[in-house]
Amino acid sequence: MKQLFLVVIVLSVLLITGCMNLSSSKGMLTVYLTDAVLPISDVQRIDVTINKILLMSDAASVVVTDEATTVNLLDLVGSEISFPTLQTSGTYTQLRLEIGQATITVNNSEYELKVSSNSLKYPFTESLEINQDTILVLDFDLSRPIKVTGSWGQGQGTQQSNNTQFHMTPVIHLRHGQLYDITGKVVDNNSGVAHALVALTKDSTVVAATFSHEDSNKWQKGEFKLSKIEPGEYEIKVFLKETYECWEDEDIDQYILQHTPDATKTVNLEYENLDVGDISISNRV
Repeated sequence: MKQLFLVVIVLSVLLITGCMNLSSSKGMLTVYLTDAVLPISDVQRIDVTINKILLMSDAASVVVTDEATTVNLLDLVGSEISFPTLQTSGTYTQLRLEIGQATITVNNSEYELKVSSNSLKYPFTESLEINQDTILVLDFDLSRPIKVTGSWGQGQGTQQSNNTQFHMTPVIHLRHGQLYDITGKVVDNNSGVAHALVALTKDSTVVAATFSHEDSNKWQKGEFKLSKIEPGEYEIKVFLKETYECWEDEDIDQYILQHTPDATKTVNLEYENLDVGDISISNRV
């Protein structure tokens, strides 16, 4: 069995309220989906249809949206989409996304992507009370949960056997509070470097990760964006494609924390978006 490495899908939940009495105030709920990245060149698409988004409580549930939305996760690298905004109040214990269908396109062939329980669930560590301005970011870490079983061949034109199956069981992390974006560019002798893994770490923890972009009408080659990060001091670790392509079933977080990156940069994120400029890998050992 070979694991396909997805690194970061971020689901951002923005909860905003006006100035009201806390006992009766309501909040505006906006759900964003952002930043799906994948260092497997043979994969062209990962399409997921979200049928419904629910906020769950002990007593009842609130429908955030029941309008089916199909998203190609690979279109979300460094960007985001929003779902309908909902005004609500109350105390909630879980956010749930009900999945209708998911497919993965590999070597120009489309396969079913099986989602555990046909849903993505995030149980809040502490109950979420919506009655004032709050930002809650759910970070779907798919570095481990996308797996392939059966006979798996890579490369253009490779034929997969009938027993090839793809599975997804997301791991979810939480960020909250006042959140800002970190942008920058990975360069080698002043030229942009695409497909570099850019990991944000703090206190022996991987906070977020993404990949640097190819040249396009939206991005310059080598540019990256780490979305919705809490203020603080961090270290950015950059791994080149030839470095991370050797990964097999090793835990990605542990790999990032224990292996020597091709470049590093310490940054201090204050209460505004931060552009860290160029991160050069020209002088790496």
